[in-house]
Order: sequence, then C-alpha cells, then structure tokens
Amino acid sequence: MAGNGNDNDQERELKERLIKAARMYAMCEKAGVPEPMDVSGLAVAAFEDLPLREALAFVRTNEQNVRDLAWAFANSRSVEEFEQRLGEIKTLPEPGGPRR
Repeated sequence: MAGNGNDNDQERELKERLIKAARMYAMCEKAGVPEPMDVSGLAVAAFEDLPLREALAFVRTNEQNVRDLAWAFANSRSVEEFEQRLGEIKTLPEPGGPRR
C-alpha cells in the first residue's frame, strides 16, 4: 500500500505524544499540581512544537488514555513492569465496575 508508511509514522507520532503527556501527568500528580491535564497539554505544546490550542485539544480528547498510561507509569519500577501494567489496562472492567 502506498500510504502504509505514512500511517505507521502517524500512529508512532500519536503514541509518542501520548507517552509524553502521560509521563508529565504522572509527574504532576505525584507533585500535587492542581491541574495536571493542563500542564500536560503545555508540555506537549512545548516539546512537540504545537500550537497550545492543538496540544490542549489533543490531551483532552485523549484524557482517558493519558490517565491510564500515567497510572501505568506511577505503578511501575521497570520497563517490564510498565508493559505488564499496560496489559492490565487492556483488561480493565467496564465503567461502574471495580477500579484498578
């Protein structure tokens, strides 16, 4: 397929942005920052050279993914443990069920 390489690049870029936002969100939560999602948006804007409005829209539209990844970061001490936590996120109960 002609566009397959471009699709893979876009997917990788999306994942990288999510990881950066989630790491910042996890750090902000640990530090007790009042609005960690907004700070995460600022970080994405700065590190990805995006307009602030676009970066804030990105983190807000991916808010659950950012929170889930931040949870995985906060509860992992190694890459292997992080990957295990990602697997746990994929098997979380439906909304209204018990929390992780």
